[in-house]
Amino acid sequence: MPRQSLRDCRPIIRTRVAALAAVAALALSACAGVPGPRPSAGPPTPLVIAHRGLPGLYPEEILPGYEAAIAAGADALELDLQSSSDGVLFACHNVFLSDTTDVANHPEFAGRRTSREVDGVLTGPDWFISDFTAAELKTLRVRQPLDFRSHQYDGRYPMATFAEIVALAKQAMAAEPGRTVYVYPETKNPLYQRALGRPLEERLLAILQAAGWNRPDAPVFVQSFDPESLKRLRRLGLQTKAVQLIDGSELDFGSGTMRYTTPDTARPFSWHAAGDRRTFAAMLTPAGLAEIRSYADGIGPWKLHLLPAAGRDREGRAVTALSAASSLPPTSLLTDAHRAGLFVHAYTFRDEPQYLSRNFGDDPYAEYEAYFRLGIDGVFTDFATTAVAARERWLATRPRSAAAAAGHAP
Repeated sequence: MPRQSLRDCRPIIRTRVAALAAVAALALSACAGVPGPRPSAGPPTPLVIAHRGLPGLYPEEILPGYEAAIAAGADALELDLQSSSDGVLFACHNVFLSDTTDVANHPEFAGRRTSREVDGVLTGPDWFISDFTAAELKTLRVRQPLDFRSHQYDGRYPMATFAEIVALAKQAMAAEPGRTVYVYPETKNPLYQRALGRPLEERLLAILQAAGWNRPDAPVFVQSFDPESLKRLRRLGLQTKAVQLIDGSELDFGSGTMRYTTPDTARPFSWHAAGDRRTFAAMLTPAGLAEIRSYADGIGPWKLHLLPAAGRDREGRAVTALSAASSLPPTSLLTDAHRAGLFVHAYTFRDEPQYLSRNFGDDPYAEYEAYFRLGIDGVFTDFATTAVAARERWLATRPRSAAAAAGHAP
């Protein structure tokens, strides 16, 4: 899910921006003839989207983490798609393995450590998922990448496949008739993976079709930062709900405006490869939202696109941390998106103080309530337990009729 510069702590080597010629050719291929989004409907209250499972407690994107999120009452299981060398789709945030697995402890894989350019950024040296078979990936054990979170489950569980997460959602719904558990896969670095001969879209669609879930009312949201991936999926016949993710490199805490400074967060890579110099800011305009509505049903913006933050220290200098800034009045994005017929799922909500604006203090409930009051349709969260409790508390304070109408149903 969602890339986040100040939001995630990932080691990565950044160098000059350069496009792979093969990827550029792919990006310049057909944009015409893309079927529009399908009619969709969903629950009326804000969705709680379990971002990578329950990574506030468990390592990211493992089955026990998703099981815990289901038990906590989450509505959707979010995951990032990566392909093995033999075409099996795994849940893993990055194209490399060192931050979330014990691959470095496997001497049999030492010779596979290398560097690659991924969407214009030199990455590594590291071990890349695309160089491993599914069987080899299953020998690895997953670990928590963030030092300040619990490590009690490190090294216990294998990587999960997309098919296993689909099966888990089906199992949960069979065990609790009447409940819907959505799966929410993201195509990660789709042009890079296609250029390697590991295309995501066809394999994603095949799994949905095998599950009987390629239909407008299926419990599925397919997301991507790259519009070309979603448009390709539509051309291939995707019928489910689709979500355009909207990134930003960092926030200028002096003014509260978004900056677009790094190549992998400033614009979709298909735009970069095609020489299109627009940034994600173009998607936030009424014209940009109208274009998104031609191939997607909703947007997934970084939460600070909705409630930006700003602050200064005692000397009048702009602060450098979200926790030292206060939320500003909301932008028009939510209203504009709803007017365009798009639902809005914002990312990523976390309990830790460093991810909360100063006016929310150390209270994540206050942040959820602020976004719920705005009319948000869903929240990506690392702490599904907190999000579900916050939603219940918020709905309990509202008249029944208002609570039933809350949100803009996806």
